[in-house]
Amino acid sequence: LFHSSAWRNEAQASQISLPRLVDMDWRVDIKTSSDSIVRMAVPTCLLQLKIQEDAALCGNNPVVSSLNVELSKETLDTMLEGLGRIRDQLSAIANK
Repeated sequence: LFHSSAWRNEAQASQISLPRLVDMDWRVDIKTSSDSIVRMAVPTCLLQLKIQEDAALCGNNPVVSSLNVELSKETLDTMLEGLGRIRDQLSAIANK
C-alpha cells in the first residue's frame, strides 16, 4: 500500500494506448467550378487533426503527426450525429 501510487503511475506510463488527439483546426472552403454549363459552389469542411503517438511505442519521444480530412456537409452531419451519441453515452456513464 505504501508504494501503490508509484506503482499505479508506472503501470499507467507503461501501458500501450491508442494515439491521442492533441489539437484540432478547421476551416470552411467553397469548391467552385467555372464550367459554363453548370455553376457549382459546394461548401466543404477542411479538418486538421494533430495526433500524438503513444510515448511507450516511440521510445518516450512522442511523435505528433497531422491528419487532414475534407468533409462534405452531409458527411460532417453524419460525423457530428455519431459524436453526439458518443457524448450522450459518456455522460450517462459519468452520471452513474
